[in-house]
Amino acid sequence: MANKSMQDLSFMSKTLGILGVGHLASYVVTGLRNAGDQRPVLLSPRNKKRALTLKQEYGCDIAVDNQAVVNQCKIVLLSVRPAQVEEILNNLKFTADHLLVSCVAGISLEQIKILAGPAEVVLTLPLACSEMGQGVVPLHPDNLIARELLSRLGRVIVFNDQGQFGLASTAACMNGWMYAFLDNLTNWFAAKGLSETQARELVLHSVQGATALAAVKTDQSLREICDSIATSGTYTRIGLDILEAKEAFSPWAEACEKINEALAEEKSD
Repeated sequence: MANKSMQDLSFMSKTLGILGVGHLASYVVTGLRNAGDQRPVLLSPRNKKRALTLKQEYGCDIAVDNQAVVNQCKIVLLSVRPAQVEEILNNLKFTADHLLVSCVAGISLEQIKILAGPAEVVLTLPLACSEMGQGVVPLHPDNLIARELLSRLGRVIVFNDQGQFGLASTAACMNGWMYAFLDNLTNWFAAKGLSETQARELVLHSVQGATALAAVKTDQSLREICDSIATSGTYTRIGLDILEAKEAFSPWAEACEKINEALAEEKSD
């Protein structure tokens, strides 16, 4: 009997429960499986169509209800909409042995702790690129179990306080804007005569190369790398001068500021 209890505890410790089976849950499950992580995953039943898809494609199980997810899993991922958080958590009973990993943007650590006590709570926000194990996965506060889980989804960056984590949430929005920027450039090259495939590969791999170089040149600031390439008289400098004269980068900072303010207001409500 004791051996069976130990086996049950081990299973619960490994199993990932997910409350809210939307896009973000799909990113996480896909990313885990692509990284070779075959841990059991138990899904809440609310979004039956997506839950069934994840069950068929990635071997997940579907719980009878949300409390069953909590009862059978010590690690629980919360990936519902902000407006649903209070209603869902108020109807669930956690223990001090639970780790609740909240992926809900705009809801503070303190708010989740009040609703999910006495569970331990951390915040994160995986992106769509987590499916490929790429991009940033913010974490606040640091937690060894959460870090080990999230490391399969991308580069985990631990933030020391709520304010820092809020900036990571803003960066998550910036990540989404990148696709519109890349699409604009791709369309320009296609309009000049390249095939859509050529234009897309040219833009994406140019950006990929730029970020790869910056990642290894840690002894230089990003501006120093830029200026070392865009030297006087080069075509790169001509284009850069035009962009800076038109303050092409200012709207990006303005958009980030707006999102950061909106997130701060939502947390204070």
